[in-house]
Amino acid sequence: MNNTNYSDRLSYAISWLRFPLIFLIIMLHCYSVQRLEGDHETYFKVLYPFALWLGETGVPGFFFISGYLFFMSRKNYRQKIEDRIHTLFIPYILWNLILLFFYLVALLLGHPFSICNKSMAEYGIVDYLRLFWDRGDFANGNFAPLLCPLWYIRNLLFLSVISPILYIVIKYTRELFLIGIAAWWMTSNDNAFTQQSILFFSLGSYFSILDKNPLKIVSERKYLFITLACIFAFSDIYVHVVISTPFNLTIHRGSLIFNIPALLLLADKVGELSSKGHNSMLSQSAFIVFCVHYPIVLFLRKICLYLFSNSSDLIHILLYFLCIILTTILSLGIYSVLNHHFPKAKLILSGNR
Repeated sequence: MNNTNYSDRLSYAISWLRFPLIFLIIMLHCYSVQRLEGDHETYFKVLYPFALWLGETGVPGFFFISGYLFFMSRKNYRQKIEDRIHTLFIPYILWNLILLFFYLVALLLGHPFSICNKSMAEYGIVDYLRLFWDRGDFANGNFAPLLCPLWYIRNLLFLSVISPILYIVIKYTRELFLIGIAAWWMTSNDNAFTQQSILFFSLGSYFSILDKNPLKIVSERKYLFITLACIFAFSDIYVHVVISTPFNLTIHRGSLIFNIPALLLLADKVGELSSKGHNSMLSQSAFIVFCVHYPIVLFLRKICLYLFSNSSDLIHILLYFLCIILTTILSLGIYSVLNHHFPKAKLILSGNR
């Protein structure tokens, strides 16, 4: 197939992947936001493939797509930064402000929340400003703003600002830079938000900067990539569910890398089997769903743990999947209300998406 065809297919794949990647993030957060206390071995082993092997693929997938699209654009640096002020920075500030508003209402009603072990009743101006960066806890770079999932947008904004440096480094060091960053990430013991952000944004950027179509490369070697993805997937799940090793984290992160080409192939297959008429509503809702799902997950998980704290692992497994379904439905409902009744607000909050 010619490059133009691959270009169209990649465009479709990226558009189709937006909502599934959000769904994977919901799967992750329905597990990680409120963890069960005590020994729940069955709960962990059953949910690991869903919550962590798949769930943790969502954000790397978005960084990969963002890096590819950033350098694929023919706009100059100033135009790209101006675009990201509207598409990322303004929504980032507004969504954190919205959540802060509810925290302040609780404070005024005499119920101050504690964030990072500090009561909001003791907050000064610096503390409030810091909420827009790291909630008061740097945590070796694994920090998040008030609305936690938006660390992805914050890091993406920073990567956009330093993109000229990344362009030069990737253009002249090519695969060596990617290998170095991958090694840094895979050998880091913590969540490694910074390393993960740089790696997957740079990985996507690599293809644009060197004028390569990632779908074409993956498709031409699909059996190799599928085999590697299956090997790492099996290994990742096996070492976390059956027998633990000192290399669990390294194997897990390797599986996340090879999940990216597997997702590209899956999205391309969906495009091949469909009439290319993918559900634009789901794709367009992705940003709003990403921003609103976290408080919903937090609320639902707190209720589950409060009402079913002494229940069996089976009950908690069922509640996990129920929370995923309810979170998705409620998030899409909020998007639908904004889209139909407050379209101007929706455009601003979604960065004109």
